[in-house]
Amino acid sequence: MPDTPSSNLFPSADEPPTCDGDGQSSGDFSELDLSGSALFADSGTGAAAVGEDQVEPMPEQLGDYILKEKLGSGGMGQVFLAEHVRMQRTVALKMLPGQLMKDPQAVERFYEEIRAASRVLHPNIVAAFDAGEDHGIHYLAMEYVDGMTLTNTVATRGPLSVGEAASIIRQSSMGLLHAHRAGIVHRDVKPGNIMRSKDGTVKVLDLGLARISTAGLTTRQPAVPASQKSQSQASDSSGEDIVNARPSKGRLVGTLSFMSPEQLEDADAADSRSDIYSLGATLYFLLTGQPPFTGEYLEQVYGHRHGEIPDLMQVRRDVDMQFANLFRRMMAKKPHARYTSLDEVIEDLGEYADKTNEPQWLAEFALRQPIGEGSTFVGGSTSAHLANVLAFDLGMFYAAAAEASPQGGVNTLYAGGEKRPLFRMSIGSDANQLFFGDEAMKRRATRSKSLVHCLPMYIGKQVVERPIAGQKCPPEVLLALLLRRLARNAWKFDGAPAAVAITVPSSYDQLHRQSILQSAQMAGLKTVRLIDRSVAAAQSLLLPPVEESARSEETTTSLDTTTDQKILFLGLTGQGTEAAVFHRDASRMKQISTAGHWHTGTLPWMQRLVDMAAAAFEKNYGVDPRRSAKAAHLQIACETAMHALMLMPTTKVTLEIGGVDQTVILVRSEWLQACEDLVDGVRSAIKSACHYASLSRKRIDRIVTLGPLLRLNEIRDEILRGLNEEIVVQVVDRTDVARGAAACLASELPGRGSIAMPPQSVTSQTIGILVEAPQGRRRIMPIVPRGTALPARTNRRLTVGDTQETMTLSLVETSGIKRDNWHSLGRYDFKIDPIAHGQESRYRMIGFEVNTNGMLIVRAQTPGMPGSTRLGTLPKPMLSEEEIASWTRWVDKFD
Repeated sequence: MPDTPSSNLFPSADEPPTCDGDGQSSGDFSELDLSGSALFADSGTGAAAVGEDQVEPMPEQLGDYILKEKLGSGGMGQVFLAEHVRMQRTVALKMLPGQLMKDPQAVERFYEEIRAASRVLHPNIVAAFDAGEDHGIHYLAMEYVDGMTLTNTVATRGPLSVGEAASIIRQSSMGLLHAHRAGIVHRDVKPGNIMRSKDGTVKVLDLGLARISTAGLTTRQPAVPASQKSQSQASDSSGEDIVNARPSKGRLVGTLSFMSPEQLEDADAADSRSDIYSLGATLYFLLTGQPPFTGEYLEQVYGHRHGEIPDLMQVRRDVDMQFANLFRRMMAKKPHARYTSLDEVIEDLGEYADKTNEPQWLAEFALRQPIGEGSTFVGGSTSAHLANVLAFDLGMFYAAAAEASPQGGVNTLYAGGEKRPLFRMSIGSDANQLFFGDEAMKRRATRSKSLVHCLPMYIGKQVVERPIAGQKCPPEVLLALLLRRLARNAWKFDGAPAAVAITVPSSYDQLHRQSILQSAQMAGLKTVRLIDRSVAAAQSLLLPPVEESARSEETTTSLDTTTDQKILFLGLTGQGTEAAVFHRDASRMKQISTAGHWHTGTLPWMQRLVDMAAAAFEKNYGVDPRRSAKAAHLQIACETAMHALMLMPTTKVTLEIGGVDQTVILVRSEWLQACEDLVDGVRSAIKSACHYASLSRKRIDRIVTLGPLLRLNEIRDEILRGLNEEIVVQVVDRTDVARGAAACLASELPGRGSIAMPPQSVTSQTIGILVEAPQGRRRIMPIVPRGTALPARTNRRLTVGDTQETMTLSLVETSGIKRDNWHSLGRYDFKIDPIAHGQESRYRMIGFEVNTNGMLIVRAQTPGMPGSTRLGTLPKPMLSEEEIASWTRWVDKFD
């Protein structure tokens, strides 16, 4: 028989050493601890097989079961292939070890666990059919599975593909979720306890039997020599079962290599989230051929408790960032940072599972299931073809575009069309004819009422008052029109891009991020990734320079990737002031902290210049252009003047007043003096970013700047005062940022070539909940603090008093230029139903996640159940799904 179909039923004798009573490794490879090995099916327990001379002769029949052949033996006793006398059903018959049969407590516990397991019937769980006692032997009749354990599968074939591993873990999750809903926690999930039959069905073994190990043996038996092992005892090197490692907290149940940190402390503390951790460790084993933490006993314990979770993207080149984050969430050190329930794991793995490896029954079952909410990021099987991605640096005044492939090529695109790298962010109309970019801006002086620019400034408003094509549109709709035109100008390749990256200020809150995503949806960009502009700019340092770009010497200094560096990004653009601190090590760029706000960009600097010019015209000619028909002309003239002041100490502004051209002189030094408070604001952002990074400004190794104002020496020198005078200052522009964004997105996809690892970003705002304090007072409890690495996840159990009929969950987010205020995101209301759920109705386990787009996702666990439900988006989006559909049809008319 191939690989002995039921090889999963026995532990292997060829195992790492287990732990003795004081939790220390015995260091003796000739002896293995049998304690806790009872009833662990092919679990890699480290228990030596019981020799034939130690086993009493077996009868030909036990109860209604005729014993066919011996499948194997181990510390838990013997297992036989058997057949029911009347039903003629083939089963695997497992016996309680002889030593435990004489212990009444062990026998009673054996049946308690069997009764629990018998209540769980699921296609992905090995069924417990029957149990009884005959000839003084207590036995369990289980489903016979014709297949291999995952341990033997990997030993035979090597590491699996991502799609196949995802399919196996997804099926395992389905079985375990069913068990969790029945109140059973496995507590020994590992490759040796998961089996795949010949039709592809994955079966979880020994469900509910782990508890029997607390009455386990303490006798040490010699291991069976490798030459004497049966085929059913093939080596399972997936880990070691240990018991009584910490007598002070009771016996430790499970397998060390796959055990959650909390289970190491106390087996009774293990809940469904402990199984999720172990399943994550099993996923790692399927992809690499080894557990996530290896070594001697203490090394493994330290790894589970404190070791860095392995980065799958560094281990496997065919893993994308979303899948790597999925794995990290399963193996989070703290239970509250993991998935709330396995139904979330099942949903997220669905994008990656290779359906060709799944049984037919599961494919038919899946067709009848409701479709979950789509992802806003690239998913799907990692075996998919490698397609190029598109990226936009979407600014207040201009946008740039770039494309990249996972193999490493990153190129600037002509966002403005006709070999123009920049696209002017403006839109105008004449009847139903639309004008974009520079063509629209040419109409500004004469038809300003039918022109809209600086669109990001309108986010948060219901509509933009200036009509476009006869409609007063929400700003998201006008942004959708601009995005569609931008994509049409830039993307000249066959087929649609695999995904699109859009840069946003790191200070953007939930509402602003929602609006950008809704705009992209109406523009027809189905798969969108929001990337902090600071992250894209920092990542651009790792790209080779664009040869045709004319740059100053200070922009050509390459980044040394051989040594750790602390990098400060400073952006001063139309969308706001941004400061961010990065740590660049040998592996990747890591954002540590952010500061700044979208209210503090270049627009206030422009307004100071407009006010200066208006005051000069009023003083010299008695006319304030801001209060006349010349207001638009003054704005246009001052925009030109500001660019001139970047190069010259003075400039002229000329307007037609009373039919005569009149001129005033603007002086750079006077303008900068009027902007001293704005300079202080930028300096404050730098200090804040360094403070939250716990980093002295003197320790900054390199500065990256974005924005024309920061090219002016007087402004830059004043802003950077207090930093090292000889520090390298590198200037980037919008095309650099677009290329960096494209590289970020491409690096997150499978099949990466020479492209750098994806950077790590952090939350820019703090998410909190409003809680009732004593005496009716309210306070805010932070849930996801700013500066938390993305994706961020935490779970909280919330409880209400016995007299309340509803539970209200109010969410808030930091706001303000200094982020020292809060604004409401909205609230959820839960109905208390004590009749249906008893006291369990008075609490909810809530899962909070901020994904890689910086978007908040909230899930609530059903009372008394491990499943969870995704709640509605907060804050409430500016446009409903119905409105999006309607406006999308309107946008489509202009194709």
